[in-house]
Amino acid sequence: QQLTSEEKELTSKLRSQLPDIIHEAEKASKEPVSSSLWGVPLLPALGSSSSDEEDLRVDVILLKFLKARSNDIEQARDMLTETLKWRAEYKVDGILDEEFPQDVFAKVGFLYGHDREGRPVTYNYYGNLDNKEVFGDLDRFLRWRVQLHERGMSQLDFVDVADMVQVHDYDGVGLFSYDKFARAASKATIQVMSDNYPETLATKIFANVPGWGETVFSIICRWLSEETKRKFVVVSKASAPKALAERIGEQNIPEAYRS
Repeated sequence: QQLTSEEKELTSKLRSQLPDIIHEAEKASKEPVSSSLWGVPLLPALGSSSSDEEDLRVDVILLKFLKARSNDIEQARDMLTETLKWRAEYKVDGILDEEFPQDVFAKVGFLYGHDREGRPVTYNYYGNLDNKEVFGDLDRFLRWRVQLHERGMSQLDFVDVADMVQVHDYDGVGLFSYDKFARAASKATIQVMSDNYPETLATKIFANVPGWGETVFSIICRWLSEETKRKFVVVSKASAPKALAERIGEQNIPEAYRS
């Protein structure tokens, strides 16, 4: 990934503050704070020099926080500090080793293959669920949801592939599916992802959307930025197989979506 001269200048300024950022996170956290993020060391090891590739990986990550805060260095610094603190206290670095009941979550989401650009793809399902069973224990659901996202993040090299694709499947979702359990889970998930995983999605595909859902999305999009809207793709049940095959590749999508 090539950075512009302006982006290099911004990331250089933020990079120079990394020792202080990590120190601030350590002071604020009740748990030990890692100086690595998504498998990438933010600081070079003592006595070593970073390779160009390692430098680029850090710059790509820092740029995500800058973009999420409209290139405001102080706000990006605060966001990164809070993310490092949250990861320490939420024990994210060990979350891939946690186990969750497959009879509950196997039908809710999974990681499957890559798109045409090599980006990992996660699938999330919202229809025909027992919302109380899935979302009732909100902390358990959030930890599972963070684990799913971390599985995708672990496949990024932050050189050639720096973001992911999400497919949100609404097949079987009715007007009354969005109950108090689903609302609480949706609100909490959006908060965690927006606070701690900036600019990690290249595309979000809303598949098998019912007719009333397309109307809702069109209304919501009126309040979204052009950059955000470019990442959203809304497709009906009839057009989902073709749309997924075109964007991800037919050989890379689950069997259920192949026409």
